[in-house]
Amino acid sequence: MRCLRYLPLPASLFCLLPLTAGAEPWVEDANFFTESAKLGSSMVDAADLNGDGWIDLVFANGDGYDKGDLGSDSPQQAFFNDAGLGMTDVSSQVFGIGTSFNGRAIKARDIDRDGDNDVMLGVTWQEPSQLFINDGVGNFTPEGDTNLPQGDASIGDLELGDVDGDGDLDMILANWGSEAPVGDPAFTEGGTTLLWKQIGEPGGFDQPGTGMFEDATLGNMPLDKLRWSWDLEFVDVDNDFDLDIAISCFSCSKNSIYLFANNGDGEFTNVTLNNVPQGLGAFDVEAIDLNGDSFLDLVTLRDGTGGRNRVLINDTNGAFLDKSDIVWPKLENPASFDHMGAFLDYNSDGRPDLVTGALQPGKPFPDRLMENQNGTFKQNTFAFTAATPGTYALVLADLNNDRVLDVAMAQNENASDKKVFLGSAELLPDTYAPIFPNYQKLAADAEFGVSHTLHLRCHDNKSPLMLHDFQLEDGEQNGRPFVESWNSQPADPDVTPPDDISPPGEWYGEYLWRVTFDMPKVADPFVYRICAIDAAGNRRCTEPESVDNPDDTTGLTDTDTDTDTTTTGESDTDTSTSDGSGVSMTGVSDTDTDTYVPTTSTDPTNVTSNSDTDSATTFDSASQLDDDGCGCATTQSPTRGLLSSLALLGLLGLRRRRPRA
Repeated sequence: MRCLRYLPLPASLFCLLPLTAGAEPWVEDANFFTESAKLGSSMVDAADLNGDGWIDLVFANGDGYDKGDLGSDSPQQAFFNDAGLGMTDVSSQVFGIGTSFNGRAIKARDIDRDGDNDVMLGVTWQEPSQLFINDGVGNFTPEGDTNLPQGDASIGDLELGDVDGDGDLDMILANWGSEAPVGDPAFTEGGTTLLWKQIGEPGGFDQPGTGMFEDATLGNMPLDKLRWSWDLEFVDVDNDFDLDIAISCFSCSKNSIYLFANNGDGEFTNVTLNNVPQGLGAFDVEAIDLNGDSFLDLVTLRDGTGGRNRVLINDTNGAFLDKSDIVWPKLENPASFDHMGAFLDYNSDGRPDLVTGALQPGKPFPDRLMENQNGTFKQNTFAFTAATPGTYALVLADLNNDRVLDVAMAQNENASDKKVFLGSAELLPDTYAPIFPNYQKLAADAEFGVSHTLHLRCHDNKSPLMLHDFQLEDGEQNGRPFVESWNSQPADPDVTPPDDISPPGEWYGEYLWRVTFDMPKVADPFVYRICAIDAAGNRRCTEPESVDNPDDTTGLTDTDTDTDTTTTGESDTDTSTSDGSGVSMTGVSDTDTDTYVPTTSTDPTNVTSNSDTDSATTFDSASQLDDDGCGCATTQSPTRGLLSSLALLGLLGLRRRRPRA
């Protein structure tokens, strides 16, 4: 019997029998979702598109697995959620009447930050990509011709995030190049990963952007050409709160995974060598902290020996160690054709589990659930009630508001029926609150009477993170991470109402957030904590922190010798424990910690790992991840650790942060 751990009473009293055949967690419901067009689809995403509080679906459709032309174009599809009772095809309302594209990648995000979700469509086989801007109630206008860089490309995947810290969402795009990305490498170069930055800067982190992009690839991105990248992800591998990039490559001859490091200003360097163990033919790369050390680990699909999947554990120095056989043993990890995975905490035990979708070209590689049992994946091949032989992509979302995640699948190549599986009674409602793996704290000398911005990682053990993962109820505190504070020591912060609650935090990529709040001029002391409430109503807060108000609140003087008045440059030899930004840092590899004091303390240079202070329970599987039993989650020598750290952090140490308001 498996008992749920770390849950508040009475949920901790529940115990579950292991899932068995005939007790599938996800059940297909043709009454809830059917698709008559039966169009081959490459990707699916989920978000509330019309502002009614229910999660809708969008699909990127197109044909041509390894090549394509105008004959591969297809209508794209969108489905509105009918209050959890079913879904209605509204494709023409979102994508226009009579339009067809070679759709490959699709993301529903608030791209222009006006409070609603827009749709970005990555188009492949040498056609321009498309952007559809939402009017707030689910009517979309195509703005690709005016808002996107023009030119034909072959997009394999795309992600949105603020790469340069200016407050708006930028975009990275996997580019397959001008030729079909398979065949003789001598004749197929592949393509350079693209960076499109949003033009202009918002007035603040919570202000709307322009929704217009320019191509910033040249001078900001490595020029390495990747052949057939099916997936890329923003991954802050070194916990400095800027967005690095992990990229899969299916047809690359040497590397199955690439790692590009961000210098903090949106300039990326290829740091793959000696930092990422390589396989062959990766379809997908997914990131989450698997061993509770507050650093993101990677799961890669199909690039292991014989087509198995791999688990790469972060060594906390910016490099990864292949621990596949320990975390995902061979008996639970057969040679497969898994195409995409997504993390979730299906049993509310605080550990990330994994759902994978598989292609089945004549072999039984089923979509399945990998249950995380004390840091080791156990396979459940009876996760779904119907076979799906052509799963290209999947997305997890609560489509009927029963506090259980459902699964929507894009199907292609071997099948064209899109699928929606609703969570069954085998799945308990979500009872585990969001977690704060790491977050910044105010420094002891933080300036009073000004605004501060804290950066943090917060999620609900689910990938990718979406705003609808958090409580979004009108008239109540938005559940996205926020700061609640007191101007004096509360007797009990869980009982004493806060003196102030900050606006909700802003998501800016991966699982990362920034929360801006005001410190009063007078407090005795100033006490604060970061809280979040997930969509199921589960609330978690960090441990309260306090800052004493000194008699002199003017702050420290600027001792930095850099004369740049806009970026407050940093030296590679800065060793103080506070840069004066009002944020303290411990336990991270970034050593740039000068004593500059901006007039508004929002620069996120100082970071605290939360594994020892968060009220969330963490689990320690490090002993399972070390061949030598040291429990330190690494088997490398001290020299190897130093070299990998220098390889990545030496590049990152050159960044120059500008004050953030």
